Amino acid sequence: MDVLRFRWNGSELVDVTGAPEIPLYVADSFLLNDGKVVAYQRHLDRFSASAEFQGLVRPLDDFLSAVTASLPRTGKLFPRIDLTERGELELHIRPAPELHETIVLATASHDPRVEPTIKGPDISALNALRAEAQAQGADDAVILDAQGRVVDGSTTCLIWLAEGGLHLPPAEALRVNSVSVAVAKELAAKGGFSVSESWATPADLEGVELYALNALHGIRSAVSWVNGPSLSVNQERLAHWRQQYDLLAEELPEA
Repeated sequence: MDVLRFRWNGSELVDVTGAPEIPLYVADSFLLNDGKVVAYQRHLDRFSASAEFQGLVRPLDDFLSAVTASLPRTGKLFPRIDLTERGELELHIRPAPELHETIVLATASHDPRVEPTIKGPDISALNALRAEAQAQGADDAVILDAQGRVVDGSTTCLIWLAEGGLHLPPAEALRVNSVSVAVAKELAAKGGFSVSESWATPADLEGVELYALNALHGIRSAVSWVNGPSLSVNQERLAHWRQQYDLLAEELPEA
């Protein structure tokens, strides 16, 4: 399947497949598997909040309803909705790439983000950062702050198990408000794990279970870190959490 691209003209989505790409103010994407999505409304809500933060003043209800109506109900896809720098609203319908349960990490050379709390403006820079990690044999790059503490991944968010509880970087570690992390926190709490925020350097993660989350792959276990800490892997827990995450996928609402 080719990537299809549609632009909202105020009343309908018009096919603009092949048109030049436009820099983004906001983007949001999610895995669509035979018409089911995990936390679909949360993705729409995050997109709306980010668009408002970026200065969009017109309502999004009609556009988002058209998006919901236009999404296929069969196949494994990775759609994306955009607000461009020109104020255009777009929908990309993309085939999902191969999905994985594990991930290899590498430390990012730098932090290229200019809008760390908004998904969209930094996508190109973060993809370039991931490419650097891939050149080292990894799948994703881990962004550190000026003190060398874990903030985020270039295309993933990171959580870890330590001292019987689930940990993630604190709120002041500026990053996108991850829908997948919010879902995982709820699953962990239901499973009896405490959930807390804490700073950690890569060295602090020696021997812990580290998980990488995003809307495409769901929950993945970090099995190794290039020139970084040795990590623990719990296959039974990974399988359970992935199953619980996948069970949250719901049918798209009727438009």
